Formats: sequence, C-alpha cells, structure tokens
Amino acid sequence: MDFYQRQAVARRQTRWLVVALAVAIAAVVAALDLVVVLALGSVDSELGGAVSASNSGLLVLSTLTFLTIILGASAVKSLMLRGGGGVVARSLGGMRIERSTGDPLRRRLLNVVEEMSIASGVAVPEVYVLENEASINAFAAGDTPANAAIAVSDGALQRLNREQLQGVIAHEYSHILNGDMRLNLRLMGWLFGLLVIGLAGRGILRLTPRGRNSKGLGPILAIALAMLVLGYLGLFLGRLIQAAVSRHRERLADASAVQFTRNPEGLKGALLKIAGVPDQGRLIANDAEQVAHMLFASGMTRFFATHPPLAERIKALDPGFDPASLPRAAAQAILQGPGLEEPGAVPALHAGTVLTVSPNQVAATAGNPQDAHVVHARALRRELRDVLAASRNSWTDARAALLAMLLVDSQVVREQQIALLTRLVGAELAAQASATRVALTQLPPMLRLPAVQLLFGSLRSAPQRERQQLLAVVEALVELDSVTDVFEFCLGNLLATNLRDQLLGRGAMGNRTLADCSAELGIVFSVLARHGIDSPAAARQAFEAGLSRLLPRERPPMAISASWPAEMSASLDQLVRLRPAAKEMLVAALVVTIGHDGRLTVSEAELLRTVCSRLQCPLPPVLPGLAGTESANQV
Repeated sequence: MDFYQRQAVARRQTRWLVVALAVAIAAVVAALDLVVVLALGSVDSELGGAVSASNSGLLVLSTLTFLTIILGASAVKSLMLRGGGGVVARSLGGMRIERSTGDPLRRRLLNVVEEMSIASGVAVPEVYVLENEASINAFAAGDTPANAAIAVSDGALQRLNREQLQGVIAHEYSHILNGDMRLNLRLMGWLFGLLVIGLAGRGILRLTPRGRNSKGLGPILAIALAMLVLGYLGLFLGRLIQAAVSRHRERLADASAVQFTRNPEGLKGALLKIAGVPDQGRLIANDAEQVAHMLFASGMTRFFATHPPLAERIKALDPGFDPASLPRAAAQAILQGPGLEEPGAVPALHAGTVLTVSPNQVAATAGNPQDAHVVHARALRRELRDVLAASRNSWTDARAALLAMLLVDSQVVREQQIALLTRLVGAELAAQASATRVALTQLPPMLRLPAVQLLFGSLRSAPQRERQQLLAVVEALVELDSVTDVFEFCLGNLLATNLRDQLLGRGAMGNRTLADCSAELGIVFSVLARHGIDSPAAARQAFEAGLSRLLPRERPPMAISASWPAEMSASLDQLVRLRPAAKEMLVAALVVTIGHDGRLTVSEAELLRTVCSRLQCPLPPVLPGLAGTESANQV
C-alpha cells in the first residue's frame, strides 16, 4: 500500500467513523429522549400539568438539548485540538525540548527527529518529553504536518538505544505521513461529547439533594442517572470503534517504519523492552485514556486494546519469533541500557548541479522515504550542524537565520533589504540577520532547503503574533526588488505551509478532481516547464508531456506572467484540495515535466519538493540510487 492509498484509506475510515459515531450519538439521544418523556410525562398535575407525555414539544426540546451538549462539547474540544500536537503533549505533562538542552539523551532524540524530517521531506515538528512517565511510550499528534508534535516518555529516553528510538520515531512519522494524526484528533473530539453527557449526569446526581429535600426531584434524578449510564455506554461503544480502527493503523505504521529504516531489529527491540517492564507502556497522566489510540504502545486491556498484542507485532517484524519465548526475550532486552553511542560517521554527499532522473521512481518516493534517505539525512544534519549551530538555540535566532537566507549578493539591493528590516523588525534583528548571512554563505545550494527544514523546528515555538509578523516580513523582503527567484518562492511557500497552515489548522482532505482544477494545473505546469528548460520550444514540449497525462483532451495553453509567484501560490492553495488519487497522478506528471530533458537541477529539485510540500505529499531528497542509474550526483 503506497502513500496515496494510505491517504485514501484514512479518508474512508474517517467517513465510516463519522457514520458509526453518528449512529451511536443518535441512539444515545433517542434513549435519553425516551427517559425524559417517561419521567416528565408522569409528573403530577400539581406541577401545573405543563408537561405531558403527548407533548411533542418536549421531545423536540429534549433532542435539541442533548444534541447541543454532545455536539457543542465535541466542537469545543476539536477547536482546542486544532492548536496542534503541542496541545495534546502539554495536556499530558509534556515539556518541549529546546535545541540548547544539555541532556545527551534529549539531544539524541532531537537528532533522530531531525534526520527523519530531512529524510521524509517534512519540517521538523515540536518535540516533547513526558517527564513524569517512566513507561516506554511515544505518540505523534497534530491536525496537519504543519502543527505536528512528537512526544516521547522519559522511560523511552532512559531505556531505548538509538536504533530502537529510531524505530519508534519512524513509526510515529508514518502516522504523520499516513494521515493518522488528523483522524486521531477527530476521534478525541467526537468522543468527548459523549463523555460530557456522562459527566453532566454524574454532576447532577452529586448536586441533587437527598432525603426529605429530594421530594419531587425523582424525574430529574432518573434523567441524570440515564445521562450517566447512556453517556458512558455511548463512550464505551465509541471506544470499541476507535480501538478497531486503531489496531489496523498501528499494524500499518509498524510496516511503514520498517520500510523507512530497513531495520526491523530496532522496532523489535523497542517492543521487547516494552514487554519486559511491568507497566507495558501505561501512562499515569489523567488524560491518558483519551489518547490511548495515538500511543506507540497503548497499555490498555485486551477488550479495549487499541494496538495488536506485542507478541503479534513482534512476529510481524520477525516471522521466526516464537511468541512463547516473549517473557525470556523481553527480560534479556530490558537489561540493555540506552547507551549514548551515535552511528559511525557518514560521508557527506557533495551534490552536483544536475541529476539524471527516472520520473516514476522519483514520484513513487512521495510519502514513502527509504532507508537510503535516512542515511543521507544523517550526513546532511551533521554537515549543517556547525553552520546552523548558533541559529537554532531559540526561535529568535532561527528567525534571523531565515531572514539572512533572503539577503541577496548585490550590495545595493542588500542595503535596501537591511534598511527595510530595520524599519520592520528593528536594528538589532536586522544586524543579526546581516551577520548570520556571512556564515550561511558556506551553504551549498542543495543544502538550503534542508537548512530551512531544520529552522522550522525552532520557529514553531514563536508566539502567534511573531509568526504572523515573520510571514509579512518575508513577503516584503522578497518583493523589495520586484523579482522573485525560485529559492525565494520556495522559502516563502514553505514558510506559509509550516506557519500559516499551523495557525489555521488546515488539513489535506479534499474532493476536487483534476478537471475541476484545469486552470490551476496550467499555471503550475507552465512555471515548472519554463524554469527548468531554457529553450521555449523544449519547455512547451515538457509542459505538454506532463499535463497531457492529467488532461488528455482539453488543456489550457502554456503561459507564464511576471506575477507567476502569486499565481502559482494561489493555484497550489486549490490543488491541495484534490483527492489522494488525483494528487498521485499530479506528482507523477510534475516529475515528467521537470525531468523531460532527463536532467534535474538544484532549482528544479527545490521547486518540485516545495510544490509537493504544498500539496501535502512530502517528497524526500532525490537520490541517485532512487532517481536513475546514470548519475553519481544527488540533488
């Protein structure tokens, strides 16, 4: 099952869950309506006879009241969760890990997360540690990849070695790539409404007077008791549905993690260690039950198990494993300490300026990073470590580095940019950006986008007002000389994807077809063809070769205007709403256009990966072994 199929499966499961939970909510409300009618219908005429079992208005009022409570509570919870995965992590006692941490175990976790981000083509998420949790567990949460967070228990940091930690993080990244996070947060929101009905009933029972003072309150007590019982019964049924879906997604995440790292031993070792500790992944936080379906290991009872049994997961990774040997193997695994070893040095990959490409192979890597991408990412992270060392200690340093990347070589224009920065953000930040530019000039062109990816990990911690201001400043800086090059376009769009979408909580779900987006497709293919090929005739051929795969009969003409950056951005805002199958076809066609001349330049690779990021189909770095067989270079 590839990336796009997994996205489609997530959409189908979401629809099925909506129907199943809607039925559960309807059943709970109908049962409560019956209790209300029976309880209040028996009210004596001493109350004025205002209520009667035959009063249809009572049924309507009851239905509206309970639906308002359930749907209102679900909506409020869902809005809270749109703040991103950090909201979930902090609710469980998570503490955000800063790059400046001196703890070697936490630094190792950040290194692994950064490598996985570079390898998969997504920006670095926020990283949290659950300091009060001694069990071995982790989760990824977020409404979109732009506001994702990864949280790891302190027990996992203390007990897992790097190989095992990498397996766990790869498992969580598969949830980010497969669209599981959005589904998981929706489940939390939907089920919360049923929980509130039960809590409301319990609250009424606690506050209702007893004994002599309870005279005449029998109907209210009966309704409150029904709310308590039916609310928790609905929650019970919802949790069963949730668990069934979660078990399937966890099996898929394990398989994807092995594909990612090509090292089943790491994930297997982590599962063995979980089996070797008494708590087996259970969290002590009060809200742990609500996030059980999101965890690496649920620790729930078999009846509500949101994950397959540990022995079953291990056997799927190692077909020769004997489940009967689990206690002994787990006891041996838990004796191994976390170690602080880092993998051996990986030779830096010094890329050339062009790469021979195989369109189908490149397109197939979208959302499907391989172990070669992890090795490559490790080399890039180490190569970028010294250059960006002073730029990731805080979001203010990261902001200066990001602005420094936009300062041009022309001294005249650069002085105008510095003057603009001084006016918009102050002389101190303008001077810091100017000074940081000197260090960033060491970056080869092919390392610029990976460097931007690493900076986003710090930029996401900025206050909302500062993030909005940064978006405006970058836009003003790019437009200063009235000329937008490919890198400026890419940086601005990546920033918008990872900061603007983080603020808006916009997901990748959509139902638009390729035919619905004919005009937008024409703009995107025109830009890609014209910026990749100098000859107008060859560019037109590349345009037709790619777009004809999507629109075989009628196609818009190739045209590119001076305002192409704005038109391109607006087109991508529409194309992100395509169905998964349409996105799959689109990415393959984009690679056909860019690779029509058999070569892929650094600028083309940057543009392609930026477009894929905007489409929420993250594309890993294009590597020689996965792109073609004629090149020893990488872009």
